[in-house]
Amino acid sequence: MAKGIIKRFDFRKGFGFIVDDKSGEDFFFHKSAWQGNGPIRQGVAVEFVSKESEKGPQADSVTPLDGGSKRNKKAEVKPASLEDRVASLESSVRTWKILTLLALVGVIALGIAL
Repeated sequence: MAKGIIKRFDFRKGFGFIVDDKSGEDFFFHKSAWQGNGPIRQGVAVEFVSKESEKGPQADSVTPLDGGSKRNKKAEVKPASLEDRVASLESSVRTWKILTLLALVGVIALGIAL
């Protein structure tokens, strides 16, 4: 099995590329070849079976490596829960309402002063 790092992955289209550790060659892979339990992310170290396809080198049976994987810093950040995101949005809306009210009061005060 070859080893490499996920170079990029487009989750909307369901495919990405792995760069081979030894040769530096790019291998195309489809999400159906993913053997891991977690999400497919850029920077994750993987093992894969290389094969030739009509369009070039392709990776099959892509499995993430557990220990010592090189991960992108973005990949290590745990996404916020839905509740945290909603609370943040509600806080932003409250702030926006207060700033809008203060701006309106300022415009009215400026109109009265003139």
